[in-house]
Amino acid sequence: MLVTLEKAGEILAKGSHAAISTTDGKVALVPKGKEAIKLTSAEAVNMMFYVVRSTDPVETVMAQLEEVVARAQAPDPVEERAKKYREIRGI
Repeated sequence: MLVTLEKAGEILAKGSHAAISTTDGKVALVPKGKEAIKLTSAEAVNMMFYVVRSTDPVETVMAQLEEVVARAQAPDPVEERAKKYREIRGI
């Protein structure tokens, strides 16, 4: 399945998948434990793995994925304020 960079970041942030480079120069998200598999992006799609939709080189996409994952894992400021409010109020 083809996914956007943002959706790939959300999937990686959950921790159930890992990003690998395919033999044809794309980035695929495979379940943990299957990082050693060698396949093309077409084979990854056929095996129901996620393939990141991008025309950039693999190194660039991997760097962008790290940034997106960091943003996805960062706490939401609105939720943090609500949490502090509940702590102060004793709710």
